[in-house]
Amino acid sequence: MRLLRALSLDVVAGAACGGLLAEHMTRARMFPGWWVALLTAVWCIYTGDHLLDARRADGGAATHRHAFHRRRARLLSVALVAAVIVGLAAASTLRPPVRLFGIGLSLAAVAYLASAQGLILPNLPKEPVAGVLYAAGIWGGPIVMGEGPRDWLLLAAAFHALAAILNLVMLGVFEAAIDGRLGQRSLALRWGRAAARGRAISWSASGSIASLVIAALEPRWRDVFAILAIQIATPVVLLGIESWSSKEERYRLWGDSVFLLGAIPRLLR
Repeated sequence: MRLLRALSLDVVAGAACGGLLAEHMTRARMFPGWWVALLTAVWCIYTGDHLLDARRADGGAATHRHAFHRRRARLLSVALVAAVIVGLAAASTLRPPVRLFGIGLSLAAVAYLASAQGLILPNLPKEPVAGVLYAAGIWGGPIVMGEGPRDWLLLAAAFHALAAILNLVMLGVFEAAIDGRLGQRSLALRWGRAAARGRAISWSASGSIASLVIAALEPRWRDVFAILAIQIATPVVLLGIESWSSKEERYRLWGDSVFLLGAIPRLLR
């Protein structure tokens, strides 16, 4: 499991399950090219970011992830180039509206990576941008090609983005000391660890309650918003049992694994 996390395959699996959730709600059936483009894009963004972080860490890599990417930098770089090529080939098969949306999102992702490494927009907060890009990549195509009221679809995508943002803020709280040593940006370092923890708990609790209320009021989408409520609630739970969550990076295991729940409505339908 640690190897899967180091390779960011847990995040890729979460994105795949999020795609199934978006398909379920939009009643869309995305072509294989979309799935390949989505999953390679997620892996490339995470792996590229980790490789750049590991390079900046020099010999004092502070986490298993940094050490892993530093030791295998050449192999992972080759895999990254291959994944980019495969993803671009898959993207060329997308229907025009989805392809146009993907081009815009890709440009935003490149700008995000440049900002995350301090090359441009050095004060741009990483977590909100990363969370919005993650949710947009998952929901954008199905919303463009799918059916159903746009208001509900956009609201579900917004709640999914909130879950991703809160997960990243939670990771920043747990890893504030490491990020500080490596000179990385996070909201936990900008606000202070205690303030970031308090806000993550407050927003997590409020967002999960709001999603549960929507699930109760809108039976048609009860399964979707119930799952989103669980995903949004995870940070408040893990931060509430901080000493347990800190052991063996359980906060990462559970924080990422909860996104696998997105597959349930689609698989049971």
